[in-house]
Amino acid sequence: MSKRRIFILAGFLVLAAGFIWWGFFAPAGTLFRLYDRGRDQVVLSVPIRPGDRLSLEIEHSFEHIPWYEYYTVTEDYQFNLDAIAVAGYGAGIPAEMDVPTRIEDGLVWMEGINSVFPQFSWITSDKYMKVFTLNNEAIFDFRSLPDASRIRGEIIERKGYLSK
Repeated sequence: MSKRRIFILAGFLVLAAGFIWWGFFAPAGTLFRLYDRGRDQVVLSVPIRPGDRLSLEIEHSFEHIPWYEYYTVTEDYQFNLDAIAVAGYGAGIPAEMDVPTRIEDGLVWMEGINSVFPQFSWITSDKYMKVFTLNNEAIFDFRSLPDASRIRGEIIERKGYLSK
């Protein structure tokens, strides 16, 4: 085999290896995904970074009081519960937490919670679970799902620009 053919073959192999690495192994970003475990499908997939802020709005209890949860994405891609804001105390509301608490605009704010979750697992309500936001922008409305959907929220590192 001539040196020219060896050089061309080597160049082709290097390009092919680079394409395979780029397509299937290169870090291609980190995503927040909501996964419907009952229907075995992804219902939301958005890019996410450490420091991003997530919030969840639900309606709580028979009295239909607003409940808000505020999370920050940690450096190791987990969910840190920073604060809860709820319109009062009652059954199911964590009044026993030893965290700074204040009342503002009719909501009881419990802050500095710093409870870390590797993922979320919910059974949704088509009436009581409402909007999920990322950096103050609505990204998902849980009322769009069938009642009692089994949802998992997780952060995944996507490998390869050709992967899903």
